[in-house]
Amino acid sequence: MTQSREFCTFKLPRNVKVQDPSITHHHLTQGAVIFDTSLADQFPGPSLPWELKERDTQRTHYILWLQAKARPYFELGDPTADTPQTEQEFLATVGGRYVPTQVNAHLLRAWLHQCESQHGKGCRPSFPLSLERTRVPTFVIDVIQSCLVYTPSRCRYIALSYVWGTATVYKHLRENTQDLRKAGCLLSLPIPATIGDAMTLVHAIGERYLWVDSLCIIQNDLEMLHAEITRMGSIYSKALFTIIAASGSSADSGLPGVKRGSRAQMQKALKFADCELLPVIDVTPSGIDDTPWAQRAWTFQERILSNRVLVFSESQVYWGCRAAVHSEERALEGIRAVERLHLSFPQKYAIDCLSWKPLQPPKYRLLYDDLLSSYRQRRLTYQTDMLNAFNGVSEILAALQDDKFFWGLPGSLFSYAMTWNFTGHSARNHVHVPITASRGLKETVPIPSWSWAAWSGGDFNHSPFLHGGRSSWVRPVIDFYLVDTEHQLVSIKEWPWQDHPGDDIHASWREQGPHQLPSLTHPSLSQIGCLFFWTSLVNTRAARRWRLQGPHRVGGVAYILSPPSDFRSPSHYHSEIVRQDFIVVAAGGARTLILLAIEWKDGVAYRVGTTEVDEATWH
Repeated sequence: MTQSREFCTFKLPRNVKVQDPSITHHHLTQGAVIFDTSLADQFPGPSLPWELKERDTQRTHYILWLQAKARPYFELGDPTADTPQTEQEFLATVGGRYVPTQVNAHLLRAWLHQCESQHGKGCRPSFPLSLERTRVPTFVIDVIQSCLVYTPSRCRYIALSYVWGTATVYKHLRENTQDLRKAGCLLSLPIPATIGDAMTLVHAIGERYLWVDSLCIIQNDLEMLHAEITRMGSIYSKALFTIIAASGSSADSGLPGVKRGSRAQMQKALKFADCELLPVIDVTPSGIDDTPWAQRAWTFQERILSNRVLVFSESQVYWGCRAAVHSEERALEGIRAVERLHLSFPQKYAIDCLSWKPLQPPKYRLLYDDLLSSYRQRRLTYQTDMLNAFNGVSEILAALQDDKFFWGLPGSLFSYAMTWNFTGHSARNHVHVPITASRGLKETVPIPSWSWAAWSGGDFNHSPFLHGGRSSWVRPVIDFYLVDTEHQLVSIKEWPWQDHPGDDIHASWREQGPHQLPSLTHPSLSQIGCLFFWTSLVNTRAARRWRLQGPHRVGGVAYILSPPSDFRSPSHYHSEIVRQDFIVVAAGGARTLILLAIEWKDGVAYRVGTTEVDEATWH
């Protein structure tokens, strides 16, 4: 390949930065080989075993990514063996690796062993006390006995994250709960292929217990279902690791490579006297971002709450923990301090996993923003699950921040969280959800309009939220009270605001003096989720507009207070002049007030939009 420079050139990508200066970091990268198709008949080297498909933008050259095959530094059956000591020995262990048609369980066990033995508390953080006291899942699958068992104390269990899709998923019900606890029962039941492969994998790597939602939760026991859903944060964060079935569209897709014949061999080697070159399988390892698994709302919290993940893509398996990243096609197990390498992982998450340390308000606000925005770009089959699929995130954030969530909004940041706004088209979903009070009473109530969970949007291609409008910060100026599940008014406690020079809010619009809380005697006033607060209200002329794409409405509703008489919207907007009620819910930067547009029904106000206004113009 080096004899004809005109035909073939080898280019290295940007270097990987390594802390240890003794390591020649070019050995840790993959290279692009560029072939000039016009000179192909002049190439005197060995015949190429690969089919060239990818072309450059001018379509005059083929591009092929290659990596040198590495020499294993240990026998995979003995993952505790010492790593090479000399640089020469070390460099020979880093590079490409054959990906067999069947997953090597010894390699997966080696990744887990390396994490548990070398990464310390970084990959197994100490949980807040409230989470430590949380009960483990009620049931787990014993893969040796092939049945359900009550979760043993100090149980090492592995969780499964997958999509149900259109598959017929066998469920744990009250009617079959006794049968599912009989040894060997799962061998004869029609459980989906993904769950069956997960059981096989757990057994192969030397573990015993597996947690799967469809089997480990009694699906028609509403009390257990609610309890387990609210503990999703604990279930996934306390798992030894989570198996992510990222390759399939349903629960019947299986885990590629677990069974013989379920994965094709994609690599052919070009052999030289002193090395072998292997094609790179994943040149840009972000291929699972477009899979059904990566687009489902339920799987969002399952990924970010897991401290360790084993990701099954169509072509290979990845390992990810808080300190390292591994893949079947790249031999990195011998790298000293692999956690310092800037290696890519097959996802584009801005936040891969949560920090297990309490955050100061500004960072907490950003974290909540990122998590909520990412979550709302996922898809749900049932809008009634809007809060359920975010409950794990809420549980963990509440425990870390000593906080309490109200219908998806953190109490300590409540004024800020109230200012959410969709950038795409959205509408009230009028979803009702079951609520169980502490006394065991059950009732179905609507999600309150002030919660983001009460709204559904169809535009999933844009970030769905802008908190606080144009303001760089949001300041609490209202005391909020909420009707809880016991039909009692409770005060929402926000973090105290740290004043900044020039950010004082003039109180001329605020009613002064003490307020008396109302009596919750009227049914409409005692509904769970109702907010009570004293504020300032204005009914004014406003322009309401939204963006159009052809005949379709694609943008969120925006309000412009007191528009001029000759107000006109751009051609790609639809607008109308209305009389609208607005109330103050928070203060923003540069002496602005953040408002909710509201409508009234039976004496209760409902949120219909948000905007902001200069405080000086608020009358």
